[in-house]
Amino acid sequence: MRRYALCFFAVMAAVLGLGFIKGRAYTYSGEEIKKAAERVVASPVYGEIKKGSRLYTKACEDSGFSEADKKLRAEIIRDFSTEWYLVALEDKSRVWVRGEDINIPAEGLASEDMLTDREIECFINTGGFSSRTDRFIWVDIYRQQVYILKGRAENFTLEKRMACATGRNVSPTTRGLFETSDKGEWFYSARLKSGAKYWVRFNGSYLFHSVAMDKEGHVTDPVLGEKRSSGCVRTSLEDAEYIYNTTEKGTAVFIN
Repeated sequence: MRRYALCFFAVMAAVLGLGFIKGRAYTYSGEEIKKAAERVVASPVYGEIKKGSRLYTKACEDSGFSEADKKLRAEIIRDFSTEWYLVALEDKSRVWVRGEDINIPAEGLASEDMLTDREIECFINTGGFSSRTDRFIWVDIYRQQVYILKGRAENFTLEKRMACATGRNVSPTTRGLFETSDKGEWFYSARLKSGAKYWVRFNGSYLFHSVAMDKEGHVTDPVLGEKRSSGCVRTSLEDAEYIYNTTEKGTAVFIN
């Protein structure tokens, strides 16, 4: 009897524009789903490649190359020490360019038009997202916010939101879908002359970690809410420790 009741409820939910998840309904109307999606703003960084610049297949001088016969608009995918950039051209092809051959705009201010808890949950639960653990992390570059959700596919609830500082335009945070892997309590980069506590890796050299510190562990840059880093996602010390303690390997990370 319960099985037939659930089937009937599922049909009625569809008729009424409600979602149906694992035996319980979530009341996101079609209009609400549309509005939540419209409120999510992607934040790619675009640069202008100078006319005559060499376009390389790899980030090195001796790789094959062609030349730009005009100025080219390109999305910056990632940087290599700000000396080389992997970019996507308008035809979707990817090439490397030298840092001196691309003009990159300055950072704008983060939006103060925050998403509601329900908008966050609606977008994730109706967007086909999933995670191999019981948590999901969303980095909203447009608003310089990190949202931690708990649950499973189509049934995530917002657990915590926190201010962050993502990569500057000359060293942007990589966008896309990733998974967390290893983590540690401390690191220090001699190259960057900066370190941080409670790091969690999500894409190669890109990490979640605390605000920047010197080699003695003293905070050198406490600013959050704007693009400040060399590509990693910074949070407060307290929030970094929270991510470190609650995030298991394989947690999905969405960065837009």
